[in-house]
Amino acid sequence: MKISRENKKYMLLILPLYGVVTGAIMYAFCMICMKFGFGQSFFALVGAVIPVMITGGVNLAGFMKTSDALRNARTVEKRLEMMKDVHAGINAVIAAAAYYMLYAGGLVMIWKDKQLLLLGIGYVISGTLGGMAVVWFPETKSKESPYTYVSKSEKQVFRVFLSLILVLCFGTCIMFSMIMGLLEALICMWIWTFYYYMSKKCFGGITKELTGFFMALCELAVVLFVGVFGRILM
Repeated sequence: MKISRENKKYMLLILPLYGVVTGAIMYAFCMICMKFGFGQSFFALVGAVIPVMITGGVNLAGFMKTSDALRNARTVEKRLEMMKDVHAGINAVIAAAAYYMLYAGGLVMIWKDKQLLLLGIGYVISGTLGGMAVVWFPETKSKESPYTYVSKSEKQVFRVFLSLILVLCFGTCIMFSMIMGLLEALICMWIWTFYYYMSKKCFGGITKELTGFFMALCELAVVLFVGVFGRILM
């Protein structure tokens, strides 16, 4: 079903909801693996595919296209042109393979309840920051701009709403674990800041593909952080 131009702006509210659904499914899947003795490796290898299945691969596709454009193009115009190419280059395939292995490597170390909770909240944070970037960061002037149809007044409403969700997520993380919660919040905000400067310098602003790139990168960072440091600090 095709979404009307007027209703597309509400997709910004779906991004945090995507995080809630993904986090809940990952938690439930881990509980099933524990109950039936499927093991951590099975959870990690299958779990790494769950976010891709939920989004239909949109975020991973954005990650692949952006990685390919950053590696092979030297100008803003050329990078934006490469974003439109439906064919995956060799660098995009390599980036996707490395992404999956790192993602699964992080998940294989996540087994504790608090780790799973921080992982689940990480998906919500990723979606929320992805939406906040749309209403705060500059957009590229090409036709690939994601939400040019959102008015300034509507952006203000979305900013307040998404900011409240983000504060709630950070507060919940800190409540579960002071050190881990603070570090997770800092890591996500650092990647968000990197996303701002990278998109502005290399692409002239954000695009739909760059939104997917950020969300995929942010989720990967959370998985690795919760997996590695959760084993040490929790």
